[in-house]
Amino acid sequence: MTRNPFPNLYATLVGNLRKPAEVLAEQRARQLGILLRHAYENVPLYRSLWDAAGVRPDDIRSPADLPRLPMIDKECIVAAGNDAVDRNVDPASLDEMSTSGTSGRAITMRREIREMRLVRRSYLRSLFYNGARPWHRNVTMASTWLSKKKGLFIGLVAKTRHIYPKDTLDQQINTLREFKARNLMGQTGGLYLLAREILRRGETFPLKLLAPTGATLMPQMRQAMRDAFQTEPRDLYGAVELGAIAWQCKRGSYHIDADRTLVEIVDSDGNPVPSGETGQVVCTTLHGYALPLIRYRLRDVASFSNQTCECGIRFPLMNAPQGRINDFLPTPTGELVSPHYLYHIFDHVGGSPVKEWRIIQHAPDRLTYEYVPEDDFNSSALEGGMNVIRERFGAGVNVRAVKVESVPMTPNGKRTCIVSELDPNAIGGMRPWDIEAQAGMSHDLADKYGMIAK
Repeated sequence: MTRNPFPNLYATLVGNLRKPAEVLAEQRARQLGILLRHAYENVPLYRSLWDAAGVRPDDIRSPADLPRLPMIDKECIVAAGNDAVDRNVDPASLDEMSTSGTSGRAITMRREIREMRLVRRSYLRSLFYNGARPWHRNVTMASTWLSKKKGLFIGLVAKTRHIYPKDTLDQQINTLREFKARNLMGQTGGLYLLAREILRRGETFPLKLLAPTGATLMPQMRQAMRDAFQTEPRDLYGAVELGAIAWQCKRGSYHIDADRTLVEIVDSDGNPVPSGETGQVVCTTLHGYALPLIRYRLRDVASFSNQTCECGIRFPLMNAPQGRINDFLPTPTGELVSPHYLYHIFDHVGGSPVKEWRIIQHAPDRLTYEYVPEDDFNSSALEGGMNVIRERFGAGVNVRAVKVESVPMTPNGKRTCIVSELDPNAIGGMRPWDIEAQAGMSHDLADKYGMIAK
């Protein structure tokens, strides 16, 4: 089976960024055709879906024809199981990475080593362009498993340290100081809380590069990071299952990672919206063969940009993503807890005992953890996770674990896993649901606070 040649390190970091738009478009169309034929012939999920839709790979002559194919999402991949994987690949040979479960449902991505290498390079490209180098002192804010995902070159050459979700703010600041960090990349919410703590102490920690990722970078978050780290944050919009999707250049524009990922902005029916108008983000990974993601719906909200950028990068532009609005939950003492902390409460047990979950905060000292148990449910692991929550919110907090049949969907089709019932006007700092965040609210709470159109 013919496959697309994988770009080498130089092409990824430098060469492809300068290719003319028409050359990139021709390259993407060719890659897409090869990928579609591979998926139809070797991945049962796609053959079944496309046969049902009455579409064959040869019917898709260019990316403009993609709306003829059905969209997929996390639930579709999970339900398909091994039918979502290339039937000719030995599963034992694949590298695995799990998503964080920010929508309440995690999936495990399976990739060949060269596919995994390309995903890593997609992140390295944005960091490299913005000034990071392997020999700099680089710190990442990462979960335990992600911190182990290094390439051979990075493992041998790069100077790196990791900040983990369970580290206290004191420990995080000490890591930066003792390592003399120059660059910092990590989860947006965690970096925001770290920046707030540095500013609260009346201090700064100047960096060469700060790269937040994994959540919407809201204006107040950007300002706090800018003040604390004395540099302009370079936002990186991506997903574990896709790698980098778009990233900010030195001029602040969001360039789509166009040689690896084909991005569509569509309406609820999967049809393209005019450039400049908002819609759902749908992605196709052009070099994903072991577990292809074709018209994969993230349910994030964004738009293409009609502007131009003079930075020299030829990749097309999108506007700042509007999705992934994460809520911060206050403790009884007024501290803010990032959702990133809650995504990793089972890290210490080696695996999550739940399929889906959401946490509801009724009061600063009262929370409910709703969960759908895994088939091999471990009650001790669940209680261990609840203890991690109690430890972070305070010994007096009441955390109640409740088994449910499923996690309810929000009006826009998301399973939000962070829900607050607190009066937003009574909480300092970030308001859990400013107007921009309503997409992450449950319907009943949106109605309660007057955000449902009458």
